[in-house]
Amino acid sequence: MKIETIRADREYHVEMWDDGGSREQRDTIIDEGTESEQDAAAQEWAREECDDWARGGDWGDAGACVVVRYTLSDSDSDSEWEGRVDVEIEPDHDALIRDVGGDTECEHEWTREGQGGCDENPGVWSLGGTAMKYSEHCAICGLRRTITDPGEQRNPGECDTWEYSLPEASDEPAIVGIESAEDVRNYFRTEKR
Repeated sequence: MKIETIRADREYHVEMWDDGGSREQRDTIIDEGTESEQDAAAQEWAREECDDWARGGDWGDAGACVVVRYTLSDSDSDSEWEGRVDVEIEPDHDALIRDVGGDTECEHEWTREGQGGCDENPGVWSLGGTAMKYSEHCAICGLRRTITDPGEQRNPGECDTWEYSLPEASDEPAIVGIESAEDVRNYFRTEKR
């Protein structure tokens, strides 16, 4: 059994970069501890810094999956670690809904009923491999959303995509007085509650 001695505070340096060419460097001091304790704390710190750095970027309303690679070094030795952190940036759903003219004040009740697919799993389609597509609509306002999930076999940087759309007048042809998408939204607001 190897006995580790307590080391004094140590300085660590991390260099991070993403696939777009952006780079960042940061330093920290890890409190005294054994070599393995300090190295583990530094590696955790480096992963958190990569996550924070990626989340601080401007990725647009659709969100993103950012692959951040890093090199961590101990300034007092030749120790160096390389790693990768995948950061999924959640879309700004309200902005995406506003962009299509949807109601961001609605407390959406999402359902897949009537969205196609099979009776046992409506609104769900396999896209091959582990990729899936989910089609839903709000039972209150009629807003539609489609979620495409690349699954576990995704490529680096590939993430779920969310698309919103308004219902079309042709979606409810049996309803008298429906002539526009606004009529459909009003129908869902009053009749489906």
